[in-house]
Formats: sequence, C-alpha cells, structure tokens
Amino acid sequence: MTGLKNKTALITGGTKGIGYAVAEAFLREGMNVVITGRNKAGTESAINNLRSIGENVQGVIADVRNLDDQKHCVEQTIQTFGKLDVLIANAGVGHFAPIDELSVKDWNEVIDTNLTGVFYSVKASLDQLKKNQGYIITIASLAGTNFFASGTAYNASKFGLVGFSQALMLDLRRQGIKVSTVMPGSV
Repeated sequence: MTGLKNKTALITGGTKGIGYAVAEAFLREGMNVVITGRNKAGTESAINNLRSIGENVQGVIADVRNLDDQKHCVEQTIQTFGKLDVLIANAGVGHFAPIDELSVKDWNEVIDTNLTGVFYSVKASLDQLKKNQGYIITIASLAGTNFFASGTAYNASKFGLVGFSQALMLDLRRQGIKVSTVMPGSV
C-alpha cells in the first residue's frame, strides 16, 4: 500500500499481538486507526498506549463473532474518520487438544472467531471498501497449510480462512478491492 497518510484502517483484535503491532505501524505512517477488542479494560489500555504514537486512534468494544458488532465498528469508523480504506481481519483464538479431548465449545469458539468472524468483518466493511477501492488483509497462519497434532480446530479454521481469502480476492478484484493474506508462524 502506498500513500498511507490519512487512510483509515479498522483492525479486529487490535489490543495485543499482531493487531496491536499493525496499529502501531499504521499510526507511525500517519493513518487513522480503529482497533477492536472484546473487553473494555484491554481496549482502553491499548488505546492509551497507542496514543503515545499517534492521536488518530479509537477503540471499539466488539466481538467478531457478532455481525451487528462488526457493523457497529464500521459505523464508528465512519463517524470518527469519515471513511474506511483498510480492513485488517486479525482477531483470532486457538484451542489445542486431540480430537477426543477437544470440546464442542472450544471447536465453536475457534471456528466462529477465526473464520466466521472474518466473514462478518468483511460483510460489514464491503460497501465502504468498494467505495474507496480499499484493502482487505486477513491474518491467517502457517497452520492454514501445515497441519499438526492437536490442531484440528485451529487448522480447520486457518485452512478455511486461506481458502476464503483466495476466493474473496477473486470475487472482489473487479470491484477495485485488493485482498491479501498474511500467514505468520508462531507469535
């Protein structure tokens, strides 16, 4: 992405880890940044720390597993900064156990966060990203192409995310939206 100054990014799961690091980098480039987090204390703490880098940052309490929350995030982004140019679909969770020990609750949380949550984030952002010929960057994992023991839920979610992102790129490229997938190793 060239010319990042004054562009606006929405980063799901931006209170720590990769999402937080992306928020820092974008602020240093002069971007407007909205991060999401599931709890108020963590989100406020991240915003306070990020404001030492740049003032154009806002936090929204949201769960990617809820489509209405994702719509609210986009509305807040537009209300605060007037546009949305970049979606970083970063929020993720991992539960690791052999299949005979993996609970249905943990399976659902991983799939709903890592895969359905990205779908919801994209759906909520599409109109703005089409309008601005923006970017969608999904944060997958090397676990999206490399399976491992005790990784059934996580591997399934990240393999699915890689396929989703590739098909998404084909769906949106003629509409001016660029789609990329980052596949980091262990973080």
